[in-house]
Amino acid sequence: MIFKLIYMFFSGYVTIVIEGFFIERFINICRNNNIILLDIEKANSTYLKVKILKSDFKDIRHIAKKTKCKIKIQKKNGLPFFINKYRKRKIFAIAILVIAIFIFVSTKFIWNIQIDGNEKITEEEIISMISEFGLSTGVLKKDLDVDKISNSIRLERDDISWIGISIKGTSAIITVKEAIEVPEVIDKNEICNIVANKDAIVSKLVVHNGTARVIVGDEVKKGDILVEGVMEGEHLGNRLVHADANVTGLIYFEKEKKEEFVQNRKIETGNMEIKREICMNNFKINLNKKLSNFENYDTIYSNHKIKLFSNFYLPIEVKKTTNVEIKNELVEYTEEELKEKIEKELEEELEKEYNISNYENKTKNVEVNLEQDGIVLKLIYEIKEEIGEKIKVN
Repeated sequence: MIFKLIYMFFSGYVTIVIEGFFIERFINICRNNNIILLDIEKANSTYLKVKILKSDFKDIRHIAKKTKCKIKIQKKNGLPFFINKYRKRKIFAIAILVIAIFIFVSTKFIWNIQIDGNEKITEEEIISMISEFGLSTGVLKKDLDVDKISNSIRLERDDISWIGISIKGTSAIITVKEAIEVPEVIDKNEICNIVANKDAIVSKLVVHNGTARVIVGDEVKKGDILVEGVMEGEHLGNRLVHADANVTGLIYFEKEKKEEFVQNRKIETGNMEIKREICMNNFKINLNKKLSNFENYDTIYSNHKIKLFSNFYLPIEVKKTTNVEIKNELVEYTEEELKEKIEKELEEELEKEYNISNYENKTKNVEVNLEQDGIVLKLIYEIKEEIGEKIKVN
């Protein structure tokens, strides 16, 4: 579809309106004569709006006459009409021609990489990985063997069960399916120990088979043996067994922060400065070179890739820099307000670091120490979960 649109742009096309009682017959005759009809809009059984190639217009007129339909040109588009309109402005016409050639040449390369399906593996890691096999922005599409790249990645990465690469327009669309880790199932006849899969304090221990090497209240580290696959006998001696037990542990995540009752707070004034930069690979055009007029400001960056159609990107990127003016003002918090503020900040920090919301059995504890100029607050999450993991003894 993209190349059809590009072809129509270079060849020139017209938007026409056809009215008559034999619209369906008109469409069928056009298709039988291999006349391209695009963006068909059929308001009713007697009205049709459609785009056709400039070169097909003569044939369309004959078909309209044959089917007793009236035809009217609504709009003319494309390079031939544009050049004809501006034929006296030679420099402008040459510039347009250069741009058209630039766009045509750009269609031969990859200018955008889209990644779907990844959760644990980051986009940066995937882009780095595919670039090692020759897929990156700026490479010729004809030089890419997407099947070979996909197969090579699947062989190299155990954490990817499937990866598909499709080329659409100037975009490479990477679809990833990450492998699901399946815990090793140990046969009940095999000898194994139960070890800690994380640092914790043992809160509950129920042994079904084997010998406990810890008691409730013990602090254990990841990899420590909790229950050994050994049955100790006074008369028959020790024998190796398949250890089986339920071990629950307490895990603690905590953070502490001190803040003062009187603080400087940033307030946005509503004033903004927007600067843009046009980038074509390493070539850059800075449209705003002057320094900021603001004394204090926060900066927000955003990038926008230029595209003509959904998957037809150009090697041009507009980088936008927004400076938001801020001013500092003194704010005095009450004890309750400051406590609430610090607690919320610590909750967000712990969630970001440890994904606290993923744990089911959790208890939140808050310790507050009031000082003359502020508050010291410690937030503690107590997590209760199974910490035992069976490990085969070789």
